[in-house]
Amino acid sequence: MKKLLIKDVLLLTMVEGSNPEQELKKGNILIDGQFIEAIGDFTYNADEVEILDGKDCVALPGLINCHTHAAMTLLRGYADDMELMPWLEEKIWPREAKLNNESIYWGTMLANLEMIKSGTTTFADMYFFMDEVAQATLESGMRAVLARGLIGFDDNEGEKLQQSCDFIRTWQGQGQGRISCMLGPHAPYTCPPEYLEKVIETAKDLQVGLHIHLAETQKEFT
Repeated sequence: MKKLLIKDVLLLTMVEGSNPEQELKKGNILIDGQFIEAIGDFTYNADEVEILDGKDCVALPGLINCHTHAAMTLLRGYADDMELMPWLEEKIWPREAKLNNESIYWGTMLANLEMIKSGTTTFADMYFFMDEVAQATLESGMRAVLARGLIGFDDNEGEKLQQSCDFIRTWQGQGQGRISCMLGPHAPYTCPPEYLEKVIETAKDLQVGLHIHLAETQKEFT
């Protein structure tokens, strides 16, 4: 199988402190299977590569989606133009209660496909059935920071926190380091202060970060 050569593409160099003339530089990209072998100016044998013309195109590092519920692609358009709490309580939470692990897997696969097609290579996701999210991420080839959503008013809050810890220990660093994990307290309105403090201490013990909804609406500022 021939290597792929993207020829004469504009490269976004990402050199810190560079001026505009240095930020974009014409060059080539050589790809061998799943790996980028070379970037810039280099010699190559035209008989050994498949050439893709990169003229009028820009190559840049993958985009990062910093907050997702990937499987909610299945609910796209289900309930629009509503305030947050009615949207959650009347529409989203009842519908989510009917989702299962298979729904989450395929919803995540769909979201990953859409992200890849739009240039996103990394996403941070907080949801449930996260083992399925992690598996879909492995299979899609993406990079992700994953967290099980935690609710602090749940009678099983202690058990759910332990499940989150188990998830982190299972998946942290999987996929040759493409998967990393956090703890995911849902929001201040679903996690009381004492529960948030417990989650924070647990995160410190596990040496992971937190993924939380914050300042979502004007009401949180009043």
